[in-house]
Amino acid sequence: MSNILLDTGTGELEIMEFVVENRLYAINVLKLKGIIQIKDIVPMPQSSSEIRGISNIRGQMVPIIDLKVVLHKKPIEELNRAIALLCEFNGTVVAFLVDQVKGIKRIEWKDIKRNSLTEDPITIGTLLSEENIVLLLDFESITTIAHIGTAYSENHDRDGAIDKYAQTPIILAEDSNVIAEMLIHTLQDAGLKNIKRFINGQDAKDFLFEIKERYGENFKQYVGLVITDIEMPILDGYTLTKNIKEDNILSSLPVIIFSSLITEELMHKGKSVGADVQINKPSTKELINSIYMLLEGKNS
Repeated sequence: MSNILLDTGTGELEIMEFVVENRLYAINVLKLKGIIQIKDIVPMPQSSSEIRGISNIRGQMVPIIDLKVVLHKKPIEELNRAIALLCEFNGTVVAFLVDQVKGIKRIEWKDIKRNSLTEDPITIGTLLSEENIVLLLDFESITTIAHIGTAYSENHDRDGAIDKYAQTPIILAEDSNVIAEMLIHTLQDAGLKNIKRFINGQDAKDFLFEIKERYGENFKQYVGLVITDIEMPILDGYTLTKNIKEDNILSSLPVIIFSSLITEELMHKGKSVGADVQINKPSTKELINSIYMLLEGKNS
């Protein structure tokens, strides 16, 4: 979507600003496949109100979500040639109807502030753009709530041998309460009981470096592995991973990037900051297997 090249782990990102019901919103450009006009929508029976139907887009049947319904509880009335954001994440292609597209801007994750006043499951955070308040939406949570895409599975194969890791301290950096709740439940169901969650990368980093300063090389008694999302306010997962892997003591700590942004085209970003494993949400079975693989390697 943009010709501007961003170095990974610098705390920068590009957003596309758009308008719904005269309000400014934004999406991470990495999620975008394009801006399109919808020509024809076929309604889907028994679907939730925000799903307007499916449309043939570039030879693929794509679900259409009306962001005006999601955000303002009323539908876009004129669907003929409506503007949509064509997105791909979590292994699913989805189109989101909007009123207007404004353009691309480069910002820093530290500019994004989490809304502490309300519990909003579909917003990553807020930022100021030319004195306007912009909401950066959590499109992953929007699609999860709409039951689009693959669900987070709770069934995983396990045997008695893995019980030795039941109390291994695992750090989870995940800003979405919806995703974090499902993920923690899945991890605990797989035998991993000691999960400490942080709502952004900065809080996770502060905790890890405090543990390092206090215990030095013995930090592994207090943290055995890190799972991090990429999109988080204040400090993103790429930068968190880079900070860990560039530290002389923490560099041996296994880091899994678990994000809807993991694709073949973007895999190089995680590799460049030293991630041990990168997994596309919601592949929880692969996540569980990778956790035990890394823990076995660390303790062998």
